[in-house]
Amino acid sequence: MLRVRDPRFRGDAGLSGLRRQWRNLIYRRILHADDTPHRIALGVAVGLFVAFTPLLGFQMLIALSLAALIRANKTVTIPMVWITNPVTALPIYGSCWWLGRWILTGSFSGDPSQFESILGVPPEYSGLGALTHLHEAEFWKYLAGLILSLGVELWVGCLVAGVVSAAIGYFVSRRVIIVYRRRRAARKLRKKLIRPTIHTLPAGRAEHKRAYAD
Repeated sequence: MLRVRDPRFRGDAGLSGLRRQWRNLIYRRILHADDTPHRIALGVAVGLFVAFTPLLGFQMLIALSLAALIRANKTVTIPMVWITNPVTALPIYGSCWWLGRWILTGSFSGDPSQFESILGVPPEYSGLGALTHLHEAEFWKYLAGLILSLGVELWVGCLVAGVVSAAIGYFVSRRVIIVYRRRRAARKLRKKLIRPTIHTLPAGRAEHKRAYAD
């Protein structure tokens, strides 16, 4: 079973820690992932789409299910979901609410108070902990109530932002991975061709060197 710690609900995550996590994500989990560029890029797309859904606390479960369904890379999908966390949730979902409001009414007027309920998810339902409550009717009752309470504007804005982000993330990450792997293979080939000339001398130069030493 895939075990993943969800850093979104840790209080000690600073900006420097987040930067290190993103560097590690891009360099190790994306560029050096042992998978095809298509499946890695698909994992990025799934993670970005789910990250914009207004279901903070349930996103890990949704992302893993979608990734398994379309055979995307799960190790890439999960970290992308961490874009939305208690620090970034209000700016992201607030912007999505205004976007949805504009799409539906053509106006930015209104009170985006609905998205504040997102951060009220009980700890036992957060992250992968939700897996242990799937058999409980109370869990599904709570999830349905949360979805209904968030408002149409927020859902529309989040879905539009998620689809656009997923599409951009797929094509950009796939292209970057392909280019990076080609350049990395070319560097390895150059090193392999250059290495023998560094450690061995040509036959003519070796004989000349022995003659000079004698």
